[in-house]
Amino acid sequence: MERRKFITDAAKYASLTLVGASQFNNNLFASTANMSNTLATPFSNGITHKVSNYQHVTTTVKLRGKDVKVHALCTGKVAVKTNFKTKKGFGELAKLSILFDKHYTEYLPIWVWVIEHPDGLIVVDTGEISAVTQLGQYLSEESELMKYFFRHSARFNVNERDELNYQFEKVNLKVDDVKLVVLTHLHLDHTDGLKFFPKQEIIVGKQEFQHASGNMPTTYPKWFNPNKVDYKNDRIEVFNQAYPITTSEDLLYIPTPGHTHGHSSVLFKTDDFDLLFAGDISYDQQQVINGELAGISADYKKSKQTYKQIIDYSTHHQTI
Repeated sequence: MERRKFITDAAKYASLTLVGASQFNNNLFASTANMSNTLATPFSNGITHKVSNYQHVTTTVKLRGKDVKVHALCTGKVAVKTNFKTKKGFGELAKLSILFDKHYTEYLPIWVWVIEHPDGLIVVDTGEISAVTQLGQYLSEESELMKYFFRHSARFNVNERDELNYQFEKVNLKVDDVKLVVLTHLHLDHTDGLKFFPKQEIIVGKQEFQHASGNMPTTYPKWFNPNKVDYKNDRIEVFNQAYPITTSEDLLYIPTPGHTHGHSSVLFKTDDFDLLFAGDISYDQQQVINGELAGISADYKKSKQTYKQIIDYSTHHQTI
């Protein structure tokens, strides 16, 4: 695959942000995954959605002149209320509007990112598992309020072969070879795949761990005890703070709060452009460009500030 062919048009539905320099080539990430196959899935309210058959996508970037592979692995799909994806209503009432909304988005892919970095194999977020489709059992220990909101805001389409161990096999990698797992935040579609990494180092921001919002702690593995990291000052333009993930600091863990109070993103500084693995900052790049907030944001003011920082940063650095 050519180095400048990377992501599918569908991957824009992941929180993958492409903003910045006006000369940026929008064809940098060309369509490579087969999404022609669809299946019809009825919701409980009788609505039928077509589910695209998202595939993994791999690209090769240059890092200090050498090839580094980056994999986008799809661990299933999720459809959310349209007011979940896009804020409707004033202030905190926008969250209440999610429950009254009768419309869902199309099914969106749940991505996991894998970087074959010279320091070792690094995973950004861990995706979803099939148990999430059995809500009664899977969330049995969560509060009734959380279970109610969960049932009335999202619909998952995940089977066992969507899980991360199978996705690793498709790109000829082994889960046991992973050196580091980086969590952007603690929502279950980012943490459920933790079960595959009982022996690896796992990092998450200290703010996110101590003040998590919308997380489901009863779904964490019993052994889950991540390395809770603090950002360091004066590490990066615009954002200022960052936690260096690699010794060369070409991978930085940066504060991007809003979706949750301690949400972080991973910035990969390659030879040609910066890749921002942006968790759930937004649900497509146009939301950032247009300043359209997601309804589910824990802090709308912080989300707006994060949008501004991403755009400010990308005026100086070609950023995907």
